[in-house]
Amino acid sequence: MPLLDRRLLLGAAGFGLLARLPAARAQSRNVIDTLAGDSRFNRFVELVGRAGTTDQFRSAAMVTVFAPTASAFNQASAALINNLLAQGSGGGGEQGGGGTLSGASPDLLRLRALIGYHVISGVALTPAEMQGDNTFKTVAGGVVRIASQNGVIALTNPAPEQQSGTFGAGGLNVGAPALIDGPGIPATNGVIYPITQLLYP
Repeated sequence: MPLLDRRLLLGAAGFGLLARLPAARAQSRNVIDTLAGDSRFNRFVELVGRAGTTDQFRSAAMVTVFAPTASAFNQASAALINNLLAQGSGGGGEQGGGGTLSGASPDLLRLRALIGYHVISGVALTPAEMQGDNTFKTVAGGVVRIASQNGVIALTNPAPEQQSGTFGAGGLNVGAPALIDGPGIPATNGVIYPITQLLYP
Protein backbone atom coordinates (compact mmCIF):
# COMPACT_ATOMS: atom_id res chain seq x y z
CA MET A 1 0.00 0.00 0.00
CA PRO A 2 2.83 2.52 0.49
CA LEU A 3 3.28 2.75 -3.29
CA LEU A 4 -0.43 3.49 -3.77
CA ASP A 5 -0.34 6.08 -0.98
CA ARG A 6 2.67 7.73 -2.62
CA ARG A 7 0.85 7.85 -6.00
CA LEU A 8 -2.20 9.39 -4.35
CA LEU A 9 -0.06 12.03 -2.65
CA LEU A 10 1.72 12.82 -5.92
CA GLY A 11 -1.63 13.15 -7.67
CA ALA A 12 -2.91 15.45 -4.96
CA ALA A 13 0.26 17.53 -5.15
CA GLY A 14 -0.23 17.84 -8.90
CA PHE A 15 -3.72 19.24 -8.41
CA GLY A 16 -2.47 21.72 -5.84
CA LEU A 17 0.09 22.93 -8.37
CA LEU A 18 -2.53 23.12 -11.09
CA ALA A 19 -4.74 25.30 -8.92
CA ARG A 20 -1.88 27.80 -8.50
CA LEU A 21 -0.99 28.01 -12.18
CA PRO A 22 -2.10 31.02 -14.21
CA ALA A 23 -4.61 30.51 -17.00
CA ALA A 24 -3.20 28.06 -19.54
CA ARG A 25 -1.47 29.67 -22.46
CA ALA A 26 -3.15 29.40 -25.83
CA GLN A 27 -2.89 25.93 -27.30
CA SER A 28 -2.39 25.19 -30.97
CA ARG A 29 -3.31 21.47 -30.98
CA ASN A 30 -6.67 19.80 -30.66
CA VAL A 31 -7.37 16.94 -28.28
CA ILE A 32 -6.39 14.05 -30.56
CA ASP A 33 -3.17 15.72 -31.74
CA THR A 34 -2.28 16.51 -28.13
CA LEU A 35 -2.91 12.88 -27.17
CA ALA A 36 -0.84 11.65 -30.12
CA GLY A 37 2.04 13.90 -29.06
CA ASP A 38 2.30 12.24 -25.63
CA SER A 39 3.62 8.65 -25.65
CA ARG A 40 1.68 7.80 -22.47
CA PHE A 41 -1.48 7.73 -24.58
CA ASN A 42 -0.30 5.68 -27.59
CA ARG A 43 -2.61 2.73 -26.85
CA PHE A 44 -5.66 4.97 -26.37
CA VAL A 45 -4.90 6.83 -29.61
CA GLU A 46 -4.62 3.46 -31.37
CA LEU A 47 -8.09 2.48 -30.14
CA VAL A 48 -9.53 5.83 -31.27
CA GLY A 49 -8.04 5.28 -34.73
CA ARG A 50 -9.24 1.69 -35.01
CA ALA A 51 -12.74 2.78 -33.99
CA GLY A 52 -12.81 5.45 -36.71
CA THR A 53 -13.53 8.21 -34.20
CA THR A 54 -10.43 10.37 -34.70
CA ASP A 55 -12.31 13.21 -36.38
CA GLN A 56 -14.71 13.46 -33.44
CA PHE A 57 -11.74 14.40 -31.26
CA ARG A 58 -10.85 17.16 -33.74
CA SER A 59 -14.28 18.82 -33.65
CA ALA A 60 -14.78 22.32 -32.32
CA ALA A 61 -17.04 21.08 -29.52
CA MET A 62 -15.37 21.19 -26.11
CA VAL A 63 -14.62 17.82 -24.49
CA THR A 64 -13.10 16.43 -21.33
CA VAL A 65 -11.12 13.27 -22.07
CA PHE A 66 -10.07 10.86 -19.33
CA ALA A 67 -7.27 9.11 -21.18
CA PRO A 68 -5.92 5.80 -19.87
CA THR A 69 -2.14 5.72 -19.81
CA ALA A 70 0.07 2.88 -21.03
CA SER A 71 0.22 1.67 -17.43
CA ALA A 72 -3.60 1.53 -17.34
CA PHE A 73 -3.63 -0.65 -20.45
CA ASN A 74 -1.01 -2.93 -18.88
CA GLN A 75 -3.48 -3.61 -16.07
CA ALA A 76 -6.45 -4.12 -18.39
CA SER A 77 -7.65 -7.41 -19.79
CA ALA A 78 -5.55 -8.15 -22.87
CA ALA A 79 -8.17 -10.68 -23.98
CA LEU A 80 -10.87 -8.01 -23.94
CA ILE A 81 -8.80 -5.49 -25.89
CA ASN A 82 -7.82 -8.11 -28.46
CA ASN A 83 -11.45 -9.15 -28.77
CA LEU A 84 -12.53 -5.56 -29.39
CA LEU A 85 -9.85 -5.06 -32.02
CA ALA A 86 -10.22 -8.40 -33.77
CA GLN A 87 -13.82 -9.55 -34.00
CA GLY A 88 -14.22 -12.53 -36.31
CA SER A 89 -11.69 -13.98 -38.72
CA GLY A 90 -10.91 -13.58 -42.35
CA GLY A 91 -9.80 -17.21 -42.47
CA GLY A 92 -6.10 -16.54 -42.08
CA GLY A 93 -5.78 -17.79 -38.53
CA GLU A 94 -4.05 -16.20 -35.62
CA GLN A 95 -0.93 -14.16 -36.17
CA GLY A 96 2.01 -14.68 -33.86
CA GLY A 97 2.57 -12.29 -30.98
CA GLY A 98 -0.16 -9.76 -31.68
CA GLY A 99 -3.20 -11.72 -30.62
CA THR A 100 -5.20 -10.45 -33.59
CA LEU A 101 -6.74 -12.44 -36.39
CA SER A 102 -5.84 -12.05 -40.04
CA GLY A 103 -8.63 -10.25 -41.85
CA ALA A 104 -10.40 -9.47 -38.56
CA SER A 105 -12.25 -6.22 -38.04
CA PRO A 106 -12.86 -4.29 -34.83
CA ASP A 107 -16.07 -4.69 -32.85
CA LEU A 108 -16.98 -1.08 -33.61
CA LEU A 109 -20.08 -0.90 -31.42
CA ARG A 110 -18.33 -1.97 -28.23
CA LEU A 111 -15.03 -0.26 -29.10
CA ARG A 112 -16.80 3.07 -29.63
CA ALA A 113 -18.74 2.55 -26.39
CA LEU A 114 -15.47 2.00 -24.54
CA ILE A 115 -13.86 5.11 -26.01
CA GLY A 116 -16.97 7.23 -25.55
CA TYR A 117 -17.18 6.27 -21.88
CA HIS A 118 -13.90 8.16 -21.38
CA VAL A 119 -15.27 11.41 -22.88
CA ILE A 120 -17.63 14.08 -21.56
CA SER A 121 -18.88 16.40 -24.29
CA GLY A 122 -19.62 20.11 -24.11
CA VAL A 123 -17.28 21.05 -21.27
CA ALA A 124 -13.60 21.20 -20.33
CA LEU A 125 -13.85 20.27 -16.65
CA THR A 126 -11.49 21.87 -14.15
CA PRO A 127 -10.34 20.14 -10.96
CA ALA A 128 -12.60 22.50 -9.01
CA GLU A 129 -15.61 21.32 -11.02
CA MET A 130 -14.78 17.72 -10.13
CA GLN A 131 -14.82 18.30 -6.37
CA GLY A 132 -17.40 16.50 -4.27
CA ASP A 133 -19.37 13.56 -5.61
CA ASN A 134 -21.00 13.99 -9.03
CA THR A 135 -22.12 12.04 -12.07
CA PHE A 136 -21.59 13.20 -15.65
CA LYS A 137 -23.12 11.87 -18.85
CA THR A 138 -20.54 10.47 -21.25
CA VAL A 139 -20.44 10.40 -25.04
CA ALA A 140 -21.22 6.66 -24.79
CA GLY A 141 -24.59 7.54 -23.25
CA GLY A 142 -23.98 6.20 -19.76
CA VAL A 143 -22.84 8.14 -16.72
CA VAL A 144 -19.53 8.16 -14.91
CA ARG A 145 -19.16 8.99 -11.22
CA ILE A 146 -16.41 11.46 -10.32
CA ALA A 147 -15.66 11.76 -6.62
CA SER A 148 -12.88 13.56 -4.79
CA GLN A 149 -11.43 13.01 -1.35
CA ASN A 150 -8.32 14.49 0.22
CA GLY A 151 -7.22 15.95 -3.13
CA VAL A 152 -7.57 12.65 -5.01
CA ILE A 153 -10.10 12.44 -7.84
CA ALA A 154 -11.47 9.00 -8.74
CA LEU A 155 -13.77 7.83 -11.53
CA THR A 156 -16.06 4.79 -11.38
CA ASN A 157 -19.03 3.26 -13.13
CA PRO A 158 -21.87 3.95 -10.64
CA ALA A 159 -24.36 1.48 -12.14
CA PRO A 160 -22.48 -1.31 -13.94
CA GLU A 161 -25.52 -3.37 -14.91
CA GLN A 162 -27.70 -0.43 -15.98
CA GLN A 163 -25.51 1.54 -18.36
CA SER A 164 -26.27 1.88 -22.05
CA GLY A 165 -23.69 0.11 -24.22
CA THR A 166 -22.76 -1.95 -21.18
CA PHE A 167 -19.92 -4.46 -21.01
CA GLY A 168 -21.62 -5.90 -17.93
CA ALA A 169 -21.58 -9.65 -18.64
CA GLY A 170 -19.98 -11.32 -15.65
CA GLY A 171 -19.42 -7.99 -13.93
CA LEU A 172 -16.61 -7.02 -16.30
CA ASN A 173 -17.36 -3.34 -15.82
CA VAL A 174 -17.02 -3.54 -12.04
CA GLY A 175 -13.47 -2.47 -11.42
CA ALA A 176 -11.13 -0.48 -9.25
CA PRO A 177 -11.60 3.28 -9.43
CA ALA A 178 -9.54 5.08 -12.07
CA LEU A 179 -7.52 7.83 -10.44
CA ILE A 180 -6.61 11.04 -12.19
CA ASP A 181 -2.85 10.81 -12.40
CA GLY A 182 -1.61 14.35 -12.97
CA PRO A 183 -2.76 17.80 -13.98
CA GLY A 184 -5.09 18.46 -16.89
CA ILE A 185 -3.50 18.87 -20.31
CA PRO A 186 -5.18 21.71 -22.21
CA ALA A 187 -6.00 21.53 -25.91
CA THR A 188 -7.78 23.89 -28.29
CA ASN A 189 -11.06 22.00 -27.91
CA GLY A 190 -10.90 20.69 -24.38
CA VAL A 191 -8.78 19.12 -21.67
CA ILE A 192 -7.19 15.71 -21.14
CA TYR A 193 -6.67 14.01 -17.78
CA PRO A 194 -4.42 10.94 -17.54
CA ILE A 195 -6.06 8.10 -15.59
CA THR A 196 -4.73 4.92 -14.00
CA GLN A 197 -7.40 2.42 -15.15
CA LEU A 198 -9.67 1.85 -18.12
CA LEU A 199 -13.32 2.70 -17.53
CA TYR A 200 -15.85 0.13 -18.73
CA PRO A 201 -19.39 1.22 -19.66
